[in-house]
Amino acid sequence: MRWIVGVFFFFASFSVQSQALRIITVVEPPASYLDSHGQLTGFSVEVVQAIQRSLNDKTKIEVMPEARAIHIARTQPNVLLFSFSKTEQREQEFYWIGQLVVKSWSAYALSSNSVQIKTLDQLRKVKAIGVVRGDIREEWLLEQDFNNLHPSVNHQQNIQRLRSGRLDLIAYESQGIQHLLWEEGLNADDIKAVYTLRTSEVYLLMSKSGTDPKLMQSWTLAAEKFRKNGQQQFIAEKWQLILKQYHNINTEARDGILYFE
Repeated sequence: MRWIVGVFFFFASFSVQSQALRIITVVEPPASYLDSHGQLTGFSVEVVQAIQRSLNDKTKIEVMPEARAIHIARTQPNVLLFSFSKTEQREQEFYWIGQLVVKSWSAYALSSNSVQIKTLDQLRKVKAIGVVRGDIREEWLLEQDFNNLHPSVNHQQNIQRLRSGRLDLIAYESQGIQHLLWEEGLNADDIKAVYTLRTSEVYLLMSKSGTDPKLMQSWTLAAEKFRKNGQQQFIAEKWQLILKQYHNINTEARDGILYFE
């Protein structure tokens, strides 16, 4: 009997551990990125860490490519992701815990490129558009029937391929491109936006299938409280100043959400 009870508690313990919360983010500056010391930082990171403290949650935040993170959240329970864009396809797949950022996606070219794009159809006729493999912009452009996409492993590689002439355009976002140019030692006017793809709302979200409803509810309520009591707005205003002072990135902090121009 003692042996049976011991086995029961072993498997019960294993079950609890296997269902533990995972928190995953991607390198998407300036919302979440690794600083010069390899430490995870960014506006969204600070918001999530503050909510963790309010819940007394000590889960370590993992960093991985977007495609892998989304796959884990689609196939495993109790997975918290940030900062991820809401799309029509994703809307029913996840619990949307709290909004963090509003940003625009654009196609970018070297400033010396005279290309003019006014429609998606014209964009489809460009020879080579750089995207990051598994990135939401690749996913969206594929949904729009683009067959001229050239995936890279990261946005830095896309910038290098654009500068070398192997790409005509790259698909990225307004705040990310400015931060990337700064990291690469380039000037803001070295690259220009030639076509706006869409505006994207970015969220903290949680996996749906098999996720503990109490866990989801606790995070939803904590995130809502954090935003309503002004704490998220405080962090947004802090990062508004940081981004303007150090990276010349213009933002607006409104109701705890950072809006990128």
